[in-house]
Amino acid sequence: MESDQEHGFSIELYDDDVRTLYYAICEAIRVWPGSPARPVEEQEHLWDLRQNFYRMILEMSYEATAKRNEDESPS
Repeated sequence: MESDQEHGFSIELYDDDVRTLYYAICEAIRVWPGSPARPVEEQEHLWDLRQNFYRMILEMSYEATAKRNEDESPS
C-alpha cells in the first residue's frame, strides 16, 4: 500500500559529512541530465539542498574562525 504522505527525518551530521554531501549535491547538479529525462522539480530541489548545505559550511567556517580568534585573544 503506497501513501502520498511524506516522512520527515532527522540525522546528525558532522563537518566532514556536510562537506561530502555538499560535494555530492554539486556533482548531481553538474551531471543532471535535464528534463524530460528527469523532472524539473528534482533540479530545483537539488539547488535548494545545495544552498542549505552551503549555509551549513558557512556556519562551520564562522564558528571555526570565532573559536580561533577566541583562542588567540590575550587573556
